[in-house]
Amino acid sequence: MKKLILCTITLLLVLLTLYACSDEREENKTDIEKPGEGIIVSENESNENEVDPISIGKIENYEGMEITDWIDEHTVVLAKENQEFEKMSLLENAEFYPRSIYVYNLDTKEFKTIKAQKDMFLGGATLSPDKNHLLYYENSIGDIAYYMMSLGEGEKTLVTEDIIGSVYTAEWTDENHVIGASYAGGAVMADTEGNVTPIAELQEEQLFNVHKMQEKIYYITTENPSFQVYKMDWNTKEKKKLPLENAERITLSPDGKQLLVTQTTGNTKRLIIADTDGNIQSIIAEGSDVTGASWSPNQQMIVYQSSSIINGEEKSGLHLYEVTSDESIQIVQDIGNVKTKWSPSGKKISVVELDEKIYNSSIISID
Repeated sequence: MKKLILCTITLLLVLLTLYACSDEREENKTDIEKPGEGIIVSENESNENEVDPISIGKIENYEGMEITDWIDEHTVVLAKENQEFEKMSLLENAEFYPRSIYVYNLDTKEFKTIKAQKDMFLGGATLSPDKNHLLYYENSIGDIAYYMMSLGEGEKTLVTEDIIGSVYTAEWTDENHVIGASYAGGAVMADTEGNVTPIAELQEEQLFNVHKMQEKIYYITTENPSFQVYKMDWNTKEKKKLPLENAERITLSPDGKQLLVTQTTGNTKRLIIADTDGNIQSIIAEGSDVTGASWSPNQQMIVYQSSSIINGEEKSGLHLYEVTSDESIQIVQDIGNVKTKWSPSGKKISVVELDEKIYNSSIISID
């Protein structure tokens, strides 16, 4: 994996001055290349309309670990190879050990095993909003299967393997419920008591992914038309086609009033903010690839990775977008496809990159 590179010399803070008027920013800014860094930041001649700056602190690397969620500011949930087991015997070329799920203390560097199983890759572990249950997947040589377990009692609650096991996406909708898109078509809801209910109104749909917040379900179809975004009212069951086509990913804002959407447009991808009716409010980024976009808990910032071809050479980086000012700053360079997760306070971001079938993570601090 290419190491996450801090955009300043060790512990040097990167300050970005944000202005309310984009026209004034374009007229007054001077691009300066920081010596030895290869990162361009903007310095403005005027100090009018200045808001609190963003400053980036240290970056810590965690090789071989896939950080998937935060328990608190000092503790994360992650998956990594478990060398207490033999290598995967179910694979033709047994190159890898099984992957297990752990709780990891960032301060003491101590691991606590949450779930381990011979000949099984475990991952994708996310906490319910009340942090009492864990959603995760198992995979050996076939399709992934999703499960839930209680963290309080430490006993796995099997969520009907023959039904939940047939979903290829799953995520929490509230403290007690999960929604997932099924291999067989449609979607299901499952609760922490082990009850699974197909969503009847979606059974004829072929879904790419599905999300639910409050009383609305948002989903992307894979046919008629392909990768089209729809919204369904949970109470009235009314469906509405949104003006968002060629969508790859939807991320709902913390308050449920905005959509963060990754779209394909010809040979490029772009990241946009839209309202819940699909009306575009802002185009954040556009390039050859855009991945890992996620909202900060206070909904004021968005982190994302983007790549672009410049003079025949691919340039990539991790960026922070400030919603109020409509400004982005690159905080890491030379980084590929990622997944990101904000800590509860919004002061840290975990970044996971897959490097030749090995997950590596980093944590970026925002001061």
